[in-house]
Amino acid sequence: MNIESLLNKIKIFRELVVDSGFKRDVNDYIQSIGQTQNQNLVFMKGLSENVKQNLVYFENNSLDSELSSVLRENQPFTSLSTLQDLENLDSNKQFDGQQYFQRFNSILSQLQNSIQNNESELNTIKTTFDKYVSEDDEYETDEEQAVMSLIFKDLESTGSLKEFSKVLNRWNRTLLIYHTLLKSESPKEISLVEIQNGSIDVIFNIDFDVAIDLTELLKTGLKAYGGYLLYKSKTAKEIIASYMGNKKLIATEVEREKLMLDNINESIKLKALEQHKKNLKSNSPPSKTGATKKAEEVAKVITDHIVKGNEVKLLTPPTTEEKDEPDISTELRTETATVRERWKKLDAREKQLLLDKYTIKDEEHKNNNA
Repeated sequence: MNIESLLNKIKIFRELVVDSGFKRDVNDYIQSIGQTQNQNLVFMKGLSENVKQNLVYFENNSLDSELSSVLRENQPFTSLSTLQDLENLDSNKQFDGQQYFQRFNSILSQLQNSIQNNESELNTIKTTFDKYVSEDDEYETDEEQAVMSLIFKDLESTGSLKEFSKVLNRWNRTLLIYHTLLKSESPKEISLVEIQNGSIDVIFNIDFDVAIDLTELLKTGLKAYGGYLLYKSKTAKEIIASYMGNKKLIATEVEREKLMLDNINESIKLKALEQHKKNLKSNSPPSKTGATKKAEEVAKVITDHIVKGNEVKLLTPPTTEEKDEPDISTELRTETATVRERWKKLDAREKQLLLDKYTIKDEEHKNNNA
């Protein structure tokens, strides 16, 4: 496994489980319910709800797959049936406070031990591999490269070598086109570092400045996508219900939905053109020729990627000056998690609508390459 990718997975565990306070909270919950006065159902069920919300958040951040690809001596704590066990416990109407406590305490203790075992193993791995990563995070020259990864989870892209090669070729072309939107010099051939198994993780090197802008571009698309998903999964239903059958008002919501759906791709295109315009004032201004067409092609490939539930990660983000300021790779992961959570709330028909609209067909790909 690529070292930057491995360390990134460990970093995600630390951010989500340790730095967030979840590990500490689990320990505190065990101590708290050990006191007789706290062994009442209302209090304990409140703690259970907190744990469940965190476990769902970990799921939306793909923490289980991240840990599974790194840990060798211990099973990921996410592979425990903790969420289901708590759901079963909370739905049981027969348990009194003492019975609930005994089961809840057992679940939390198992979770606590598993988290501790995971952390110990990950710390050992991190100590071993930290020494192999350069400490120079300044990225001062144009020659510096950033490490990014394309993560493919949809079976359509990864189900056969033929389809996967098409997708990789499409991304290779897109990254090179995007480079020309931002810089004047010809891009280097995108160098492939590694392909990891599981949900296929393609790790590659790319110009550092381009990687930063690409991360911002992806965040823009995910925010627009997340806004559409929120509208479809909750807001639209509540608004339309309040119209009490008024056809004119309902028609405005139909139009709003169409515009928001179109805006997923459009927001990426406009952001790419905004980045292009900004870079025209740089020391290495890109060519203005064909900028709109290039932005459209970049937007199309990125939209296809995220709508299918795939991801992109920046594995070597710049160092932030403020201690509590999240780096852009974390922000990108957070936006991805938000989209994943909202996507689950769509019905099958609505999901298919997105795929039908934004999946790139072979004919489109051939026309773009012509």
